[in-house]
Amino acid sequence: MLKNLLAYRNLLFIVIFLNTGALFLSDDKKSGILFLREVYLLGVVAAAFMLCLIWRRVYQSKAALWILLFGVFIPVFSALLAYLNFGQPLIYGLLEERRSLAWLSFFLVLFLLIKTKPEQKHIEAFFMTSAVLATVVGFMYYFSIIPDNAIPSFAKDVKDTGDLRPNRYRIGAGAVTLGAYILLYRLRDRLSLKSLALLLYFAAYLWLVVQTRSTMLIWALAAVWVFRKRLDSAAKVLVTAGILLGMSYLLFPEFYAMQYEKLLLMYDEAINSPGVRDDTIATILDAQARNNHIGMGALSLQWNGGFGALYDPHFYLSDVGIIGVYYRFGFLTPLIALIFYGGFIYFMRQVPNKSPLLKAFQLGFWFSMINMFMSNSIMYGGDTLGITLACFLYFARMQASEAAQKQYERVNHDPVHYRHYKLE
Repeated sequence: MLKNLLAYRNLLFIVIFLNTGALFLSDDKKSGILFLREVYLLGVVAAAFMLCLIWRRVYQSKAALWILLFGVFIPVFSALLAYLNFGQPLIYGLLEERRSLAWLSFFLVLFLLIKTKPEQKHIEAFFMTSAVLATVVGFMYYFSIIPDNAIPSFAKDVKDTGDLRPNRYRIGAGAVTLGAYILLYRLRDRLSLKSLALLLYFAAYLWLVVQTRSTMLIWALAAVWVFRKRLDSAAKVLVTAGILLGMSYLLFPEFYAMQYEKLLLMYDEAINSPGVRDDTIATILDAQARNNHIGMGALSLQWNGGFGALYDPHFYLSDVGIIGVYYRFGFLTPLIALIFYGGFIYFMRQVPNKSPLLKAFQLGFWFSMINMFMSNSIMYGGDTLGITLACFLYFARMQASEAAQKQYERVNHDPVHYRHYKLE
């Protein structure tokens, strides 16, 4: 059994599923396997270190250096800046930036991809299964079927979500968003009740559990983009979805009435709520101006209360996207952003023939770029984008190899070429 579990293909699925974070303790999910995130990251770092030492194929692509920049140099540099500015010990700075280590999953996933040689549909199935499993865990935690841990492993950032969204959890949000994009591309090509039902299930998870307004808006924009040239497919999907939702409304009218009231309250909150994010941005800009636009790193909650003691309890770099990167690295931020976004776009363009999976990867990256002032993929996107980049690199090489093989066969079986060969 252990041998089957450690088979390359099974390990690939395990890595993809663990990257959803469904089994980890987090800021808003105080239920999970103690220290699993730390053990997983330690395993990822150890695997990356060993592969960089003994696997020559790692150095055959610029992507490896790009990953080392954002998975090793950037978090270490942030920890160093926090030490120089605030005296925070380096170990606490690395603890605060530990999520950046997830970028190193690129090496492990690329190795497993080359060993298993899957097709795009197989990887797509892994991601869809992981997304579904993450939503199952999320719903079980949302309905209190899974209780909180009795003893948390470390202090958590407790964010006040207010009375409107007290049960708001980001469990597997990235995996579910990717799954929704895959389903949108499937539905664009062919209407399927199974795909549509799963998409509605993901939408219900987004609405009930994740409850992030910006993500809801991005899903809507993504749907418009995917169906922009297929209005006939869009009409079929909308009509079928309307029928399914109408039938569920007849069965549960009170539930829909409650959700409509919640929608109005969320809209009112978005318009009239105090600008906590605006206050954080103003604090960052003022701090950077006083520090001559030199980066200041990031403080850990485990060291003297972190930013809560320095500024206010609602100060979170993760809430302000690229502005949080600016606080960390100051005037170097434009260069870091250019290398990050420009490099990833370059790697994506190396794959000419994209399945719904790679199209979903690409769409997710574009919207993360558009949403850079709300969400920070540079520091917190490694869990998804590290695997994404490994997939792009693997399929780029596979398609290039297939194209070279076809060219070789065409040249060597050409009648004229064969006749000249015989004359020699």
